[in-house]
Amino acid sequence: MKRAWLTAVIFGALVAFAEPQSTDPSVLEAQLQQNPSDLPTRIALGRAYLEAGRYEDAARLFEDVLALDYNNFAAHFGLGLAHYRQGNLKAARFEFEQLTHLYPERFEGWYNLAVVYAQANNWEAATEAFTRAIELGEAQDLATPELKQAYLGLAEAHRKQGRPDQAAEVLKRALARFEGDLEVTYLLAENLTLAGEALEAIPHLYSVLQKDRGHVAAVSLLADIYVGQGLRDRALRELDRSLAQAADPRIQAQLLLKKALLLQGAQPHQSRELLEQAVQLDPDLWQAHYNLGVAWLKAGDPSRAMQSFRLAYRLQPNEPRVLLGMAVAADQLGESAEALRFAGLAAAIAEGRTKAEALVLIGKSAYRLGRYDAALEALGQAVALDDQDGQAWLWLGLAAYAARDFSRAVEALERAVAIDGSLTARMNLGAAYLAVKRFSDAERVLTQVVLEDANNAEAWYNLGWALKALARDQEALRAWKKALELGYEPARGLVD
Repeated sequence: MKRAWLTAVIFGALVAFAEPQSTDPSVLEAQLQQNPSDLPTRIALGRAYLEAGRYEDAARLFEDVLALDYNNFAAHFGLGLAHYRQGNLKAARFEFEQLTHLYPERFEGWYNLAVVYAQANNWEAATEAFTRAIELGEAQDLATPELKQAYLGLAEAHRKQGRPDQAAEVLKRALARFEGDLEVTYLLAENLTLAGEALEAIPHLYSVLQKDRGHVAAVSLLADIYVGQGLRDRALRELDRSLAQAADPRIQAQLLLKKALLLQGAQPHQSRELLEQAVQLDPDLWQAHYNLGVAWLKAGDPSRAMQSFRLAYRLQPNEPRVLLGMAVAADQLGESAEALRFAGLAAAIAEGRTKAEALVLIGKSAYRLGRYDAALEALGQAVALDDQDGQAWLWLGLAAYAARDFSRAVEALERAVAIDGSLTARMNLGAAYLAVKRFSDAERVLTQVVLEDANNAEAWYNLGWALKALARDQEALRAWKKALELGYEPARGLVD
């Protein structure tokens, strides 16, 4: 979510214009036809076009003014705003840079230049421009709303560069100027927490809650701090205090969601009940539907999980975690084609760990559908994103084995065993060793598997082949007999 200060260039910037006699484009167009050389009318019409969303027409008019009077502040400002609203950040930046050169003592140019830099993720340049805007705003004793947004922007720029401690210092200065401001106070607490100064943040959070007990972000952060101090019960009591005073069902739902998340590990049943209450209070709270789906997955009920994920999907169709949840539920329901579809949608928009998990599920589902090339491609991407994911290496090994690329299967399964050492990975590694004729390695791995799981019929069967290849025929026969006793029918022809 964008910080509020990013919208200030849109809603607050028009103070740079003088008030026109009319804001009706048709009236101003008629006036301009009567007096084409009247620059104030051109500027007023440009502003009217801006307000009507006619950004190309506005830009053309402001350019016309600048062709006649390049030092015209309002025209540069309007042109920059028109480009900004069209999403042309490069052109907007140019116009606001011009303002800072032509009018270096004007707050508006520096502030809006900073916003454009921030939109372009050029946080270092945004830091410099916001700093200059604040210097000018303070010197000129600028009105509170504009200067406050500059402070918030500078704090965000520091935070984006991994400097929450400096963001906190900026917000301390802002709070000294805008005493009691809830937004500044909360953001100060948030950045103090990020900077490792959670205990210093606590008084500020209580300052917010004393004025607004239903401030969900504040009480949630306070609860997180108490949990971090090993005081989970106190965290829950703080949430209960807010719940007791909250009248808005949507606020109640968000607080119940937070409480459920705190309880999901220790008390999963109560956590689910709270999530069910939350979705009843606010059916539009997609996070509650999503987490209820996760809770049902953990409870071993993929059908109910899918119902919750589908409700979350209706509300937030482009949330990769929701899509991944639907894919996992479909996988657990044995619906590999659906799992593949939802995992593909998730992987297309996800990043980081969520993307890696989606790619693993794509590979797993494609493998089960017999689409081994697609499985190998997805799983190869998954291990490239996270080379410590044992499940990704396991399924990569299985897909490679099915595609008869036995050398790649051995490599992948060796990585899977090295990471998590599961019996499944070791059993399949033993089979892959057989396929590349590494019979001693196969015997060693499979012997360890049957020692740990004496009822693993397939491992006994493959162990028999490894022993046979090593000319240990009697031991091989005993292994096949054991496999047959355990119901593994392929061993029957080797025993009779």
